[in-house]
Amino acid sequence: MWNINRITDVLWCSLLVYLTLHVPPLETRLEEVPKYTNVESLQSAAPAVTEEPRPEPRVELKMGKCFHMSREHCPKKAACAPVDPVSRSVFCCDVDSFRLKESLALTVTQNTTNLHVLNATIDELDVSQSVFRRLMSMALTDGNIGKIVGQFPKHSSLACLNISNNNLSSATLQSSGQRTYAYLFNLTLLDASANNLTEFPLYLLQSNRKIRFDLSGNSYMPCKDYQRAMETSNSSADLFLNYNRTNCALDLRQGWFEDVQIVQIDHLRVQKELNASCREIRPAANCTCVADRLKLIGDAISLVAVDCSARGLTTLPTNLPANTVKLNVSYNNITSLSAMSDDPSYEQLLHLVADHNDIDSILGLEGTKFVDSFMLLSLTHNKLKSIPTYVLSNRFVASAPTFLISGNPIHCDCQTEKLFKPWLLENLKNIPDYKSVECTDRMGPVVELVEVAVCHSPRDWTDYIYYVITLEVLVLVLLISKVTYDYWVFKTAGYLPWPANKMPRLPCDWLCE
Repeated sequence: MWNINRITDVLWCSLLVYLTLHVPPLETRLEEVPKYTNVESLQSAAPAVTEEPRPEPRVELKMGKCFHMSREHCPKKAACAPVDPVSRSVFCCDVDSFRLKESLALTVTQNTTNLHVLNATIDELDVSQSVFRRLMSMALTDGNIGKIVGQFPKHSSLACLNISNNNLSSATLQSSGQRTYAYLFNLTLLDASANNLTEFPLYLLQSNRKIRFDLSGNSYMPCKDYQRAMETSNSSADLFLNYNRTNCALDLRQGWFEDVQIVQIDHLRVQKELNASCREIRPAANCTCVADRLKLIGDAISLVAVDCSARGLTTLPTNLPANTVKLNVSYNNITSLSAMSDDPSYEQLLHLVADHNDIDSILGLEGTKFVDSFMLLSLTHNKLKSIPTYVLSNRFVASAPTFLISGNPIHCDCQTEKLFKPWLLENLKNIPDYKSVECTDRMGPVVELVEVAVCHSPRDWTDYIYYVITLEVLVLVLLISKVTYDYWVFKTAGYLPWPANKMPRLPCDWLCE
């Protein structure tokens, strides 16, 4: 028993000596805190500290550009994929309605602010989806969107919307009965270029004074809509991106101008200046002036067309805008063309339409620059009784202008048949209505005049000379016949007939004996 206790004491003593020699005393010294070799060990050892997370840097949109990626960056394994975690952007390629909705549900998070969908084929794009609520930049480009329906969510943060090149029309750009874009108060850029729009979204400009538009490639949008938009902005170039490549449809199907022209929207600025010049026309008749086209001679020059038709004018208007090449004064009471030789504003004129007036002579054109260079002169339904052909003859030799004169009461006589008729037939290519130029007194068209019907000279004594000559010849024949008969009777019967027997003998009778 003693031996067992002895052995136990020896073991405890040995253990105590071992611990004393190998285990150092504990001290709370800061410099002896163990050093960790990795960040994860340090985070596990360090006490938890509650700090506010630093916000991720926001993507600043470049002025005039929404978030946009090129096709070479399309996701390889999925329809949509985040571009990188910092930019909070998602890029999708080649999707339809179902795949887009499914992919956006997987990739768009509460932190996503930028979205670009390239080449989407969507029958109906519902913009009221909650997935679009937090977006700052939304681009659906180079696809085919059948129709945009719904309404952007309230308090939307959308600042840039790009729906370019999607075959959209004004009818499909917004759903009927709903104000699709009513809550886009933060929108600063709408890119709807390369579509088929025919209406300008003017309501966006009314609620977003700092908004800019890119509507290039929509050539048939009415110019009057652009004009209204420009009236609300000091600088048109700042309001429209791609200003020099944005066109509009200028509807000229009013009054005389029957045409639709596609013009660059800077034409509207020119038109505003032109309207001021148009108000200077005298007499004041509220004429209409439009920029007809551009003529490039060094700098671009805007050529002007002026419409003063049905304004109650009694004389030609004066003080026309500079570079006026077309003038319409039809349906007035103008009697003379003499003002064209006195007013220098007519020097550039090439087209004059003065139908349905009281003009009775074209002599006022003689010596003017217009008569040497005009391309159209229309004087139908006036009071012209004659056309001095020498005034216009040289013009028809040089080029191919058009001259219209039907509906005038042409007085037809022998001179008309001998001079005016051949002139009409000689220049029929320049006078398209030559068959409708008719004489007064129901004598028919000028080109059908017959000489014997109009060429009559006054009678005098010379008109009867042929009758006198005929009578003399007849008397001579009778006389010769009588003498011959008397001679034959004398030879056969030996006596002379009674008329010859009673005649006195003449010295020359011996010739017959």
